Amino acid sequence: MELPGKPKAFELLAFLLRSPGQVFTRDQLLEHVWGYDYGGETRTVDVHVHWLRSRIEADPGNPSFIHTVRGVGYVFRRPS
Repeated sequence: MELPGKPKAFELLAFLLRSPGQVFTRDQLLEHVWGYDYGGETRTVDVHVHWLRSRIEADPGNPSFIHTVRGVGYVFRRPS
């Protein structure tokens, strides 16, 4: 079964991997991954992060890699 957004989810992951430890707002992620002219909602980022976590995290409910920074956005952290 093909899930919509897979290519963008991996682009999102690649973008976050290039700057570990840096927090990005949803708007910044939309701009850098989806492009300046993206007319969708910032919720798109949340959906793609959820999809990524379900694939790369051992426990998606307690992520080790992609962390939510409440009220801001997301950050990729290397586990200690």
